[in-house]
Amino acid sequence: MTPERLRSYLRMEGDRTIWKIVLALLAIGLVVVLSARGTYEFRNLPGTESFLIKHVRDIAICLAIIFICHHLPFGMYSNLSRLMLYLSVVLLILVQLIGVEMGGAKRSLPIPILSAFMPSDLAKFALIANLASMLAKRLNANYKDPLVFVPPIFWCGILGLLLALNSGSAALLLMAPCWLLMFIGQVPMRYLFYLTLAGVMAFAIAWAIGSRGATWEGRFSRPTNVVSQLIQKVRPPERLTPEDRRIDSQEEYSLVAVASGSWFGRGLGNSLQRNFMTQAYSDFAYAILIEEWGFAGGLVTLALYLFLLYRSVRYVAFRKLRKAEYESGQAFGYFLAAGLAFSLVLQALVHMAVSVQLIPVTGQTLPLISWGGSSLIFTGVSIGAILSVSREAENKLLPKPQEPATV
Repeated sequence: MTPERLRSYLRMEGDRTIWKIVLALLAIGLVVVLSARGTYEFRNLPGTESFLIKHVRDIAICLAIIFICHHLPFGMYSNLSRLMLYLSVVLLILVQLIGVEMGGAKRSLPIPILSAFMPSDLAKFALIANLASMLAKRLNANYKDPLVFVPPIFWCGILGLLLALNSGSAALLLMAPCWLLMFIGQVPMRYLFYLTLAGVMAFAIAWAIGSRGATWEGRFSRPTNVVSQLIQKVRPPERLTPEDRRIDSQEEYSLVAVASGSWFGRGLGNSLQRNFMTQAYSDFAYAILIEEWGFAGGLVTLALYLFLLYRSVRYVAFRKLRKAEYESGQAFGYFLAAGLAFSLVLQALVHMAVSVQLIPVTGQTLPLISWGGSSLIFTGVSIGAILSVSREAENKLLPKPQEPATV
């Protein structure tokens, strides 16, 4: 290997703005998680230092994965996507059989290296990569053929069902980016209707035979969030017992944290509600961020995610893809970057909505900020794939996206 080629592998390539956004979010996450070490649970248990060291280690692994993946050709993900889909199905079935139960649901597998390996993270990446590949191959296809989009809809339905059995929010965060990806892939509306129908059927089956039906109904009955309040005005939850209607203490504490943050917060490390919340470092990280950084800090964090979405989809948002672009490999890369960005940012928005009590609790982490090895690893793979697309687009001097006209 020549010295020039070695130096090229050691450089951070691709969209420099995305690199800056990712590093900023990881830095914010490090501060928030270190602050959340003051939770009641960890202040009363030994090993707090190892908990913090593990998070720093996970951030380092995430950065290493981003660095490695962004140097790989993005076409490799198309070749591996079907294998990853098969592996995801096997792992999701194993979760039903031998998964670790936490919070009443089996979502992770006991793997020694990771504290909690969640196959749902692999499933989301695998399905988006495979769907991007299938959409690229179907550019300008014969849409009158009723079987042309059966494979994409089939895989979305199967993985959606397996996820919904234990986590309705994870299934929704899988189906929604797929719907958006098919929409920007110029798929006729009737196929989007079939995809929606497959999602509804998956949720109905999961409600009937899964373990989370009662949990979903109980969460929508709690009056702390806006959605539940609107539902209860239309249909009061008469079937639920007083025990089912109880308010989760975490929801109460998150409301107090957000309300007490005011404009500029209490200051770094000065959160009070972290002392009472067992999930302050993961499921409610955004609430702690607002309490310490205020509305201004929460708004900046939201803007970073939205800007990440824009930088990732700009190659596909302002152009009409053609079959020739698939033949040159561009279309798959555009679809891959857009789909992964939709998935990451949508998960971030759901986490934020839970923290400010717009929607019921979902148990979703805040990408790049919340604590969690499995989440950081697959978020790193996703970011690396997005950067790989931008790197090859810049190196090959592909046509730049047309920016929207300004008045």
